[in-house]
Amino acid sequence: MRPHLIRKILGILLGAGEYTMYIKKCLGKPIHVFGVAPKNPVACAGALPMTAQQQRQQRLPAMPEIGHPEAYYARLVRLADAKGDIHAHEAAKVGQYVTLGLDPSLTWSQKVRYFQHALKRHCVPPPLPDEDVWVFYRGMACLVREHCGAEALRLASHEDDTYAQRRRLGIPEDVIDDEAEAFFNNLMGLTDTCPFHFHEEDWHQLIVIRDQWI
Repeated sequence: MRPHLIRKILGILLGAGEYTMYIKKCLGKPIHVFGVAPKNPVACAGALPMTAQQQRQQRLPAMPEIGHPEAYYARLVRLADAKGDIHAHEAAKVGQYVTLGLDPSLTWSQKVRYFQHALKRHCVPPPLPDEDVWVFYRGMACLVREHCGAEALRLASHEDDTYAQRRRLGIPEDVIDDEAEAFFNNLMGLTDTCPFHFHEEDWHQLIVIRDQWI
């Protein structure tokens, strides 16, 4: 029934005053003719089928969280293995090894082994991956390198402050140079080529700090 006919009929049945009050009461609310609410067109159509890519993305886990106890990651690995979810398994292992690498009680040589292990063993996609799977593993590798670089820069900055303090205390320059050379050789190796566990920008910042003392 057309809207203007509905209004005309209501006006006749209710009278002008009651009709006005009725409209004010209903203002902002949908008027359901014959008491039937309009159906949601999305609900009527049903859920649209997901594309194959959306289905694959739905199966991919989120980037791993860092900083949980080792038992947390062990539980995630068990759940992933029970479901046969290789991507969730690898994400949990990345979270585990990055967290281990950030342990402040470890030496740099111990730390970097955890970061390298995460990259070599758990950030490698399966053969012939789809693009979204490839991007997922690339994202995990980026996450590992971000934490590795941040940890190396934290250690280098601490040493930089220590050497500056020792210089102010009058420690001979050759003594400081020898200490700095041993530290940075351990941290960065004997090459200026960026290793695979660092991002280039973090590597260049390390070079800047190193070159102040060597």
